[in-house]
Amino acid sequence: MNESIALTIGVTLAGFLVFGILSLLVWSLVWVYRDAEARGKPGWAVSLIVLFLKWPISLLLWIIFRPDLLVTKQKTTPRI
Repeated sequence: MNESIALTIGVTLAGFLVFGILSLLVWSLVWVYRDAEARGKPGWAVSLIVLFLKWPISLLLWIIFRPDLLVTKQKTTPRI
């Protein structure tokens, strides 16, 4: 009986761990996509590169070597 309870707890914890890692992976890919688009790069391509090139390491490399944000000029109206 004790072995089955220990096995159930172990499988449950492993499931939570896998779910947490997959959630972090999906969240980071969505963030990379949006960040790349904001910086003028194709988000889908950067997300695929981050996914397939050793995910946690490539995410750190993107954060370190990402280009600057694009600056957009807003029209200003003169105040009287």
